[in-house]
Amino acid sequence: MGDSNPRQDQVQNIEALNYSGKILLNLLNNVLDFSKMESTTITLDPIPTNIMLAVKQIKKIHEPSCLRKGITLELEIDDDLPIVQLDIVRFNQVINNLVSNAIKFTDEGSVTLRITKLNETTDTVLLHTEIKDTGIGIAQDQHEKVWQAFTQASTSTNRLYGGTGLGLPIVKSIVEAMGSQVKIDSEPGVGSSFNFDLQLKLASNDELEQATKKKEHDLKGKRILLVEDNQINVMVGRQILEKANLVVDVAYDGQEAVNKVRENNYDAVLMDIQMPIMDGYTASKEIRKFNTVTPIMALSASVFMEVKSKIIESGMNGFIFKPFEPEDLLDKIEDAMQSNIPANVVAN
Repeated sequence: MGDSNPRQDQVQNIEALNYSGKILLNLLNNVLDFSKMESTTITLDPIPTNIMLAVKQIKKIHEPSCLRKGITLELEIDDDLPIVQLDIVRFNQVINNLVSNAIKFTDEGSVTLRITKLNETTDTVLLHTEIKDTGIGIAQDQHEKVWQAFTQASTSTNRLYGGTGLGLPIVKSIVEAMGSQVKIDSEPGVGSSFNFDLQLKLASNDELEQATKKKEHDLKGKRILLVEDNQINVMVGRQILEKANLVVDVAYDGQEAVNKVRENNYDAVLMDIQMPIMDGYTASKEIRKFNTVTPIMALSASVFMEVKSKIIESGMNGFIFKPFEPEDLLDKIEDAMQSNIPANVVAN
């Protein structure tokens, strides 16, 4: 929708809708991967980020829930935050989990998201992030319990407010991967504060501009095989790829992908991992038995090293995280086509 020349009054709503979709998909992907969090390490993808711009949708996304409950959502973001290197997808995942949690357990008063600069050197900055509410609070003897998967502070909390009990464990895992720890300051009947400090590398405005600059792609007439069993994903993927003037062929499972690569010449293959009949790992191994040249890029929702290693071991050239921005997808495809990196070598 954003690429269809929307009216100015529609732009913010489209951005909010897009952001909401990313939040939902990231939550789902993390829930699906949660069972692996105890045994594998989350890897991060830091990019030059303007935090002020990155969190500007927070209020727009969550304010309707606050209005329905008669509470307020306040943003207190320092005006002089520098450009930083940050995995903004995972950072937003943390913020949205904590804000959603705060709203859920607050029936009167307010929820506040505060991001402040504690210290800045020539190379790094220390940022303090806090989500504070005036909700029901958590008893001191329950503070450690909230980090356990599928549990909440008490059975009555679960009965009254619902939820899976996965939000805070996911937050804990991501923040620890960022080199920090989440602290709790909470008192029943008063409210809660969840906060953490992040030491981040500074980035320049030029780096930010370069990272966000739309690249001109030269993909006209290039032929690509999209291997994906989900019809919605196929529809969206085809629209993105065909808009970039790529010729798109589709396979709905790994076995069909192997047959199509054997019978046709493709400039690249986009391979989903989880599929019926034959998964993406097996399909890639089969393709590599007779074709070691065509780049194969995995479409993966996982952030875990275990999955990344499996992708490379199966003969794929690299991976593209889901959800992805159309520009990022096209950049990765073009890089793969232009690269001479052979299979079994990471291309990220």
